[in-house]
Amino acid sequence: MTITVGATVFGGTNPTTPGQQVKLLVDALTAAGVVLGSYGNILARWIKDAKDHPFPDHVSLAAALSGAEAVGAQRNAVGDRREADACQVVNAWVGRGGRPAPAWADGYHDLPPGGQDPTVWARQADGTRDPRAAPVKVDIWSEDLLGIVGGGAKDNKIMDFGRVCQELQIVCASHGIRPVVFAAFGANDSRDRAVDAVGAQNTFVQDVSDGPWRRMSDPVL
Repeated sequence: MTITVGATVFGGTNPTTPGQQVKLLVDALTAAGVVLGSYGNILARWIKDAKDHPFPDHVSLAAALSGAEAVGAQRNAVGDRREADACQVVNAWVGRGGRPAPAWADGYHDLPPGGQDPTVWARQADGTRDPRAAPVKVDIWSEDLLGIVGGGAKDNKIMDFGRVCQELQIVCASHGIRPVVFAAFGANDSRDRAVDAVGAQNTFVQDVSDGPWRRMSDPVL
């Protein structure tokens, strides 16, 4: 929607793209003497958000940006730890971790800039990428598996998560590898969708917050 600073509105009905609006806003903050970090992504998300973000002045906006960045960094740290723990369980490695991709993924994956998760494509019978199947963004991989790792927030977009699990199954089947899904403690709906898509033997869960992972097909100890 909009970011409003005082009486100045950025976004909304202004006839420019969100990216241009972000630049205008950054220029305005800089002119006001506010020292910015790497807040472009947060500003773009707020401008495209379904709700308005009003602030009385530039200093208040800068403080909100700093707080949002701190929360995001903490969330990323938790996610990184979950992925690292998941890798140990299935002898895999993090997709964006700088380690070379598995041999089977050669020609079937893209690595976006900025350390983002790799995008992996299904393989057609003739050895080319399958344009009919949606690619998946993955968290972990190895020479015999491909996986995603999610927390309780995935339950907030459960339809999307269920679709991603199904697409993961399709991509993995085309390469003859194992799909795995790690649903952290509290991700109950996500756990159920994962079981439906990839099976209980390929779905890993936590019985307590930050606890050890176990396969859904294994008994609770």
